[in-house]
Amino acid sequence: MKEFKESLIIDEKDGQAFLPVSVIFGPNAGGKSNLLLAMRRMFDSVAYPIFLLSRNDEEARDIPRPKVKGTDAFRFDNWHSQEPSDFEIYFRTKGQEFRYTLSFDAEGITSESLIRKNVGGTRKAILFERTGSKVEPGSSLKRARVTTSFNADIPYLSFLALNYDIEFVDMAAEWIASAKFIDFNFRFEELVLEKMLEQKDESVLIGILKAAGINIDGFRVEGGEEDFENRRVWVRHVVNGKPYELRLSKESAGTRKMMSMAISLDNALKKGGLLVIDELDSKLHPKLLRFIVALFHDPAVNKSGAQLLFTSQDVSIMRNDVLRRDEIWFAARDEDEASSLWSLSDIHEPNGNLVSKNAAFDRQYLSGRYGADPILDRFLYWEEG
Repeated sequence: MKEFKESLIIDEKDGQAFLPVSVIFGPNAGGKSNLLLAMRRMFDSVAYPIFLLSRNDEEARDIPRPKVKGTDAFRFDNWHSQEPSDFEIYFRTKGQEFRYTLSFDAEGITSESLIRKNVGGTRKAILFERTGSKVEPGSSLKRARVTTSFNADIPYLSFLALNYDIEFVDMAAEWIASAKFIDFNFRFEELVLEKMLEQKDESVLIGILKAAGINIDGFRVEGGEEDFENRRVWVRHVVNGKPYELRLSKESAGTRKMMSMAISLDNALKKGGLLVIDELDSKLHPKLLRFIVALFHDPAVNKSGAQLLFTSQDVSIMRNDVLRRDEIWFAARDEDEASSLWSLSDIHEPNGNLVSKNAAFDRQYLSGRYGADPILDRFLYWEEG
C-alpha cells in the first residue's frame, strides 16, 4: 500500500514496516469482540501468573494458582468444543523476533513453544517446546540448567519468567505482559481515574483532554486509601474565571471515556507496545475517534512505535483520508456461525484489481461490496420475509 507511508513504523535493523493502527469493522455479533477476547485470553494466560505469583504480600498467598484451560470453545458443532484452542503470535522487541504458540483445552495446556531469531537474521533458535506437561528445552535453556519439573497448570514461559533471569525469556514475557487491553464495564471510568490520581498523572491527563478539545481544569478526590468504596471524584471546570466542580458521574459518557483512556494512551505513545480497545468509538464523537487515530499515525507523537488495535461501528473513519486500506479489517459470521476475518487490502474489484486507495470505503462497505455489510436491506424489509 502506498498511502500514508510516513505513518508506518520502520524497524531500522531490516527496514520492515509495521502498521500503527488496525481497526475491525463488521455487523453486530460478527465476531469483532470475540477476536479481542481471544487475544486477551492468550496474553492473560502468560501475564496473569507472573503478576499473581510474583506478589509477596500476605493477601496473595491465599489465592490459588491459576490454571489455564479453555471453556469458551466454538459450540455450534459437535467437535470443536472437544479440540484445543490454538493461539500463535509473532512479535518484535529489543532486536529480537519471537514466535510464541499456546494451546489449551478444557483440561489445561496441551502444547506451547517459544522460538526466536535476530531481527534481520535467518537462523531460528528454539527456546523450548512443550507437549502437555513434558518440556524439551532448547540449547540456551539447557545451558541455563532450567528445570522441566514445574506446575503444569501455567505456561512454561510464565514459569521461566518467574524463576529464572534469562534474557530472551524475559524479553518475550515482558512484551506480552506489557500489552494493554481496555474494555468499559461497570464503574470502569471512576475506578481507573481514581488510580490515575493516586499516581499523580493529573497533568498528563489534562493535557490530552485539552488537546482533544475537552476543557477540564483538574480533579479532586474525596476519601483516602482506607475508604476506597466511599471515594468520590470531582471534576473542576473554570467558567468566566470562576472554578466549578461536577461529580465525575455527571460528566458526559464520552468525556468519562476519554478521561479513563488518557493515561493508557499516553503510556503507549511514550513506551511503545500494543494497546487493544473494544468498541473504541462507543460514546465518542467521530472527531475524538479521529484524534486518537491521528496520535498513532503521527511519527512525531508516536516516537516509540506503539500500535493501536480496536473495533468500531463508526464508518465515518472508514475513509481514505483517515486510514490505509491494510489498516481496515472486517469480521463476519458465515452460515455455520463461524467468524472470518479479512482486510480491505485483500479485496478485489470485479475487474480483478484491488480496491483503489481513492475509493469511498464507507459507501462501498455500506452497499455490501466488502462482504461484511450490516445487512441493512434485510433489516429494513424484514416484514416482507
